[in-house]
Amino acid sequence: MTLRWYLLGIAGAAVGVAVWAGGNLRVAVPVAAIAVAAAGLLFVDAWAELGGPLLEARSPPPPSPRDDLRRTFRTGRMGREELVEFLDRLEREGPNPSLPRRRSEEVRELLRLSPREFRGYLAQRLDDLEARS
Repeated sequence: MTLRWYLLGIAGAAVGVAVWAGGNLRVAVPVAAIAVAAAGLLFVDAWAELGGPLLEARSPPPPSPRDDLRRTFRTGRMGREELVEFLDRLEREGPNPSLPRRRSEEVRELLRLSPREFRGYLAQRLDDLEARS
């Protein structure tokens, strides 16, 4: 049996005796103190096992590329240029390493497309990338 079970048994028995003692403070107070001490040791044991504070502040995980892509889609027109660059980068890393950089006029033209037209452009680019990979 581990120390935890002994401490839990001691705390439980002490609580039982304190309740049984009722108004007899000469018995109830010392036994209640033993129960509190045993419960405190249980807490210390759990804290030591976890290796630190129980309510330690945890930082959120760093954003993944997928999270960045989702954010880009949510930004509307502002994220379009980033999406175009992302697809160009995918193409350069895959089927077309010699893909030239886009001219700024071409990027501005893509940014002026309606949302429906831009989604069509993205779908076509993805289809092309998939077909060539």
